[in-house]
Amino acid sequence: MSDYIKVRHRLAPLLPGPLGLSIEPERIPQAAVTILIRELDDDDQLLLIRRAERVGDPWSGHLALPGGRAENQDPDLVATAARETFEETGIDLRHASAGTASFIGHLPPLTPRSPELPPLEITPLVAIAPPESTLQLNAEVSQAWWLSINQLVGRGLSTEYRLNVGPYIRKWPAYESPGGPIWGITERILTQFLTLLK
Repeated sequence: MSDYIKVRHRLAPLLPGPLGLSIEPERIPQAAVTILIRELDDDDQLLLIRRAERVGDPWSGHLALPGGRAENQDPDLVATAARETFEETGIDLRHASAGTASFIGHLPPLTPRSPELPPLEITPLVAIAPPESTLQLNAEVSQAWWLSINQLVGRGLSTEYRLNVGPYIRKWPAYESPGGPIWGITERILTQFLTLLK
């Protein structure tokens, strides 16, 4: 049995399938992100990106999962996640239709907690990276890393992110990574995912 089949067999029973993730623009703006998993040397890893610095982007420079807003041509949120992952990282999941190939399930949708951020419902999907995946980052992404899931679980929320907001310092729980603390909605998504694994 290949490593990719092993990863799928471990994760698929823990997740609701990716079918039925419709886009409902009249209800709320929607987005989809991909928790992209690979196995390397008996270690499951997930892909994290750093968004490029862009004026007017509320997530400028943040550590994130590949993904973005649903567009009119997307038939469902699986298509959104696949399109955005390909655009941002060059990893092609676009021919992995719901329930087949790379996408194996999803987590419950989340919304940003900060009133400064635009209203948005974000659905995380879990996918298995194709073998021999090569990263080709576009202008929206400045860096990317594969992170050990075992290390994320082992260290837990072992650091924090601090931000000066007027006269106050706000703090968020965070995971350590080579690119700095993983905090905010990405931390919330990863905490959901890692709790499921435990």
